[in-house]
Amino acid sequence: NDTLISAPLNVATHLNEYFLNVANETLAQAVYDGNPVTPDYRLQVNDSLILWPTSQKEVKTTIRTLKTKNSAGFDNISTRLLKTCSEPLLNPLTTIINNSFAEGIFPSKLKLAKVYPKLKKGDPTQITNYRPISLLPSISKIIEKIVLSRLLDFFKKHNLFPDNQHGFIEGKSTSTALVRIVEYLIRALDKGDTTTAIFLDFTKAFDCLSHDKLLKKLESRGITGQTADWFRSYLSGRTQSVEIKSTDQGKKKTTTSRPLPVNRGVPQGSVLGPILYIIFVSDFPDYLKRYCSMLMYADDTVLLLQNKQPSTLEINSYIAINMAIEYCQTNDLVLNQTKTQQLIMGRKKEDEVLELPEAQRVDNVKNLGVV
Repeated sequence: NDTLISAPLNVATHLNEYFLNVANETLAQAVYDGNPVTPDYRLQVNDSLILWPTSQKEVKTTIRTLKTKNSAGFDNISTRLLKTCSEPLLNPLTTIINNSFAEGIFPSKLKLAKVYPKLKKGDPTQITNYRPISLLPSISKIIEKIVLSRLLDFFKKHNLFPDNQHGFIEGKSTSTALVRIVEYLIRALDKGDTTTAIFLDFTKAFDCLSHDKLLKKLESRGITGQTADWFRSYLSGRTQSVEIKSTDQGKKKTTTSRPLPVNRGVPQGSVLGPILYIIFVSDFPDYLKRYCSMLMYADDTVLLLQNKQPSTLEINSYIAINMAIEYCQTNDLVLNQTKTQQLIMGRKKEDEVLELPEAQRVDNVKNLGVV
């Protein structure tokens, strides 16, 4: 409101409130026509994931896989310190993790995130020029890594990840995603088809995610009973505080805002967050498969369409992008239509294919670091 705030506690408090309100404000500003459809939570597998007990050996191996860093969450335990003192901690850590699995409860002390504001660029007095860097307790990452190994094994066993998704999945990468896109385009050109690639841009996708909808999607994929309770506990009751450093009369000091609840999104900086997002959107390709192919790398999503008749391609493109918008409305995601781009390729006259009003027509596009 054009008011300059300088008191450290006020600055930390306002930054914390801003970071936490971004998701709700993003959803509130999204303008959609019509009403959202009912999500499909049909059961995908007749099996249930069990979080079986861990062992000291597994805990020790997991600690070794942590990146060695000096930074720490509010527990002030860095991964460097944890690795140095791991031996005497193996027994109590194993007990804590096994109790967590048995009771279906994620430890509440590990749900507080320490957030540092990082200036992206521009005027440092403008709050919108900052993004949050979240630090979670190192012990939290040990538990999450062990859960992740069980979750990935279960999803691979039952083939629950869509083939279209190339993010954070073993054996896949940005390279495999780009190769698939190029292969699609070459096949279309060989057939003499005109193709269009629509590069969707989501606003704060990881932050806007609905916990209730994620839990229902997890349930439809075999996350039930005590395991479902664990994931519900993991997502709920989270808080975050912003920590800033300042100078007072030549002395450096640290100021921390009071904790505020985090009611949406996957925890930033977490181990499970990216995979939970991938699970959340794993039904997206099926939603549009009648009209287009889809390639995804986490939240980077490309719709691919081809046809010999530009008029048919135009109609299918309209349908595909509007169904993508409908999917976003149903799943509390926000499609940034001003940054969504359309690239048209083919041997036919490109101007025969009209532009989509929901996408920006471009001659080249940067996708996954490649133009």
